[in-house]
Amino acid sequence: MNRQHHSILPFQVDQRASFSRFFCTPSNSDLLNRLKEIVFAKDCQEFILIGNSRSGKSFLIQSICNELTLAKKEFSFVPMSKALDMGVEILQNLASLDVVCIDDLQCIADHPEWEEEIFHLINECQQSDCSVIFSLGGDSLLDDFIALPDLLSRLKRMERMKINSVDDNSLHDGLLFVSKNYDINLGNSEIEFLLRHYSREFSVLVENVLLLDHRAGELKRKITVPFIKEILSL
Repeated sequence: MNRQHHSILPFQVDQRASFSRFFCTPSNSDLLNRLKEIVFAKDCQEFILIGNSRSGKSFLIQSICNELTLAKKEFSFVPMSKALDMGVEILQNLASLDVVCIDDLQCIADHPEWEEEIFHLINECQQSDCSVIFSLGGDSLLDDFIALPDLLSRLKRMERMKINSVDDNSLHDGLLFVSKNYDINLGNSEIEFLLRHYSREFSVLVENVLLLDHRAGELKRKITVPFIKEILSL
């Protein structure tokens, strides 16, 4: 099928996001392998990536977008938290692409016009052999926020997999992994200090490591325990 080019603008994909930069614990290995299969699949895929708040689902769906670029596939990335400020027309004509990636599907709750448009998009994509990948955040079940019966039925027929949180025993290795991937000079003592005195939620820890690296570069200083205390007000 000849597919027209479609820009992902006005929504930007984080160019740092990639499968290789996702800290994959054994509990998420099946999920990551499945996402890799979806990127290179030749047939139409319908998939929902489920993750709690700050689980890394948005990072993964943007990783999918970047991997699709490397695979020379045309796609559109739509973060619903931002798209709601625009008209539903933004979803029209996307079925001409190879893949449509929509982040934070739960944001369409109480927006019947968006529910209807997404229902039409799914049908159009199925007819044109365009894959659809959604991410779904929070603990809500589909029944809790989808009011349109036809859309609910279509979504329930899709393949769904959930991201498992990084457990406490893997946090140290996770931060070492992030430091290596982003070329951040973060020692074991600094990691242990963060784990003892700060949030043990992995995504929060990662955000703060990236903040520390940014501030260290601005101030031309090393990341040390005193520096961490100063920057994070610990």
